[in-house]
Amino acid sequence: MVPVLPSEASCAERCLMGIYAQNAAEYADSGIPVFPVDTRNKRPAVKGWQDATPRRGRLWASIDQLGAADGLGIVMGKPSGLTEIDVDAVGDAWISSALKQFGETPIVIRTASGKAKLWYRHNGEGRQIRPFHGQPIDVLGSGFTIAPPSWRDDLGTAYAFTKGSLSDVANLPTIPPDALEAHAAETVRNGKRNDTLWRWAMTQARHCDDVETLIDACATWNAAFPDPLTSSEAERCARSAWKYEAMGRNYLGLKKPQLTEGDRIMDELLMDEPLAHGLYVLLQRWHRNRQAFNLAPRAMSDAGNPAWPRRQIEHARDVLLDRGFLVELAPPSKAKRQSGLYSLSAPKRQGRGCIMIVGESGKSHLEAPA
Repeated sequence: MVPVLPSEASCAERCLMGIYAQNAAEYADSGIPVFPVDTRNKRPAVKGWQDATPRRGRLWASIDQLGAADGLGIVMGKPSGLTEIDVDAVGDAWISSALKQFGETPIVIRTASGKAKLWYRHNGEGRQIRPFHGQPIDVLGSGFTIAPPSWRDDLGTAYAFTKGSLSDVANLPTIPPDALEAHAAETVRNGKRNDTLWRWAMTQARHCDDVETLIDACATWNAAFPDPLTSSEAERCARSAWKYEAMGRNYLGLKKPQLTEGDRIMDELLMDEPLAHGLYVLLQRWHRNRQAFNLAPRAMSDAGNPAWPRRQIEHARDVLLDRGFLVELAPPSKAKRQSGLYSLSAPKRQGRGCIMIVGESGKSHLEAPA
């Protein structure tokens, strides 16, 4: 499915286009019941959404006010035949972990906030919020979800299929039953339940969009205790954890999955040389598949791509060269008015204290870090 959305459309243009109106028919053709949603608040924009059908989805799209909605909602479970694994955290490592647990699927979606959704064929699953200990994952076998190409105006980006499309819905696998066996809360003595739930809430808070989501998650996990806390006690734990998260003092919620190569590159540059990291990301976008490319700081600055002064671009380039993220194939020449020729090369660590620089030609050499 190709989202019907120009990346640089103004807010007024997007309203006139009607994201919902332009895409509802394609979902209806696939037999999926959709309805208009308010994407910013993640709320249905129409009453009776639970009774949505492909026919009603088309009808709502023909009504100007509803058709102008920026989002498409899907009724999960039996009406659509879909179950969603909502990976409520950013990073490829979380997606890989979810696919390993729930099985491969031909459809993976990136949300507007950079998180992920995995689609499977519905097989009786219900709605479970944070049922797995220590994992920012929800199982949506009922309720609703927001589907591509819904647009978040506050974030300036859209939901998108990163793998597969609507044509793959007919080929979705089911989730293995044993993958859905919730990890029950560990057995704890009376007097320890509050502390256990609070610590769990702290680890989950950084993956929740708001305090209400965290309260919902804590209620689900609290129910797994042999002797659950009262709902008010569970809510107090959630609100306390959210207060620490909101103040930036949640040090219990910083556990990360295995780092990806992108994470390591970010750690190498972002803390002390953020401009170099920004330039590296831009060069990857423009030249990832090229063996060589020119880099002209003055022309880049004049074109506003990136919109930095020439000297800042030169400094960022030099940092990438010094740290082995960029290889200079031919130096710039003022006399000949020629820009330098470069290639991308992520450094690969070999042993302790050395970096192996791998160039596009395949040749490599070791260097000690500066």
